[in-house]
Amino acid sequence: MAGVLRTAALMALVQRVCAIAVVGYVPDYRFNSIDWRKAVARTTHLILFSVEPKVDGLQNLDTIRGILRPQSALSVALEQAGADAPKVLVSVGGAGRSADFGQVLGSKKSRKRLAKQLLSLLQELPQLSGLDFDVEVQNPDWLNLAKLVLMLRTAIGSRGGEMPVMTMTFHALSAAMKGFAPLTLKPQDSEEKRFVDLFDMCHAMTYTVMDQQGRHASEKMDTDVVEAWAKLGLPAERLTLGIPLFAVKNGAVPATYQEIVTQEPSIISSGQERTKEGFFFVNAASAAKKVQLAEERGIAGLMIWELGQDVLEDHGNILREVWNAAKNKGFLHRLLGFSFKEVSLLRSATAWRNVPSPHFSDPSLSIGRSAEASSPC
Repeated sequence: MAGVLRTAALMALVQRVCAIAVVGYVPDYRFNSIDWRKAVARTTHLILFSVEPKVDGLQNLDTIRGILRPQSALSVALEQAGADAPKVLVSVGGAGRSADFGQVLGSKKSRKRLAKQLLSLLQELPQLSGLDFDVEVQNPDWLNLAKLVLMLRTAIGSRGGEMPVMTMTFHALSAAMKGFAPLTLKPQDSEEKRFVDLFDMCHAMTYTVMDQQGRHASEKMDTDVVEAWAKLGLPAERLTLGIPLFAVKNGAVPATYQEIVTQEPSIISSGQERTKEGFFFVNAASAAKKVQLAEERGIAGLMIWELGQDVLEDHGNILREVWNAAKNKGFLHRLLGFSFKEVSLLRSATAWRNVPSPHFSDPSLSIGRSAEASSPC
């Protein structure tokens, strides 16, 4: 009987952490036009983009406060979703919003000030479940980002028994993985932590580079990233792969998926991945295949940039296809009721349970580099 109860408790916890993550970004310039009800219903994590770290403090805080005010469209959608609501994060930095990020990270004093501001924001807005870090600068300072995140984790401790979610983004197949893979930090009175273990998910922006055929976020790019990640000895359950909701063409300004569908409605059902004008995009079938790849390779899931670029109607809506595929999952889940990835996620979900009580401190850090990490293929 005790064994049955333990198994039931294990499976109950697995069900809370096992879903293929569907992470959707919503930039603030979409806040007034997006269908929040659908966004809430079809994601496991919503990331609000973004607050900007500046030398003199965080900017854009009022915009984030506004979208989470009582009776806002997002707040109403979250309340109606109840226990099924996604976790809501706020992004820190991002493209066009990282000019001072490196300078802020580079100073212990400014890191501590930023940590205090972010901690205050989490306490002020209980709807927020965590933070996403998007250091969009050349040669990101991964070490000092790790110091900031460790400072936050130590300070926050447990919020009602549930640790905040921490995620980060990186440019896929760049020097990024080689830069952060060997980093380790040792908090005071605690065991050594790898850089990636400070984050619940690391989002690979597979759509920021085009291949020789003018494609972004291609199937080969996905598999190359997963294999490079594994070769570096990084945990699969921390990785997500990016899905772009925009189309690209060499020498042209990218177009949103909604824009190309408006101009060429037949592409929804054609199965094609290029428009007549030569723009490449990830179609619904390809997006659903990425969910299958996530299941097969045991990675955390998919990250989407950005939900406001999708078509509004359900017919042809990429997010809807990704969500349906994620709900159905893959072969292992249908056969066993759970996958081996889910067991790994369960183990990682308990990794941060033994943390200090909530307080703000500046932990003493011992920084090292693992000599065992190999180079990506």
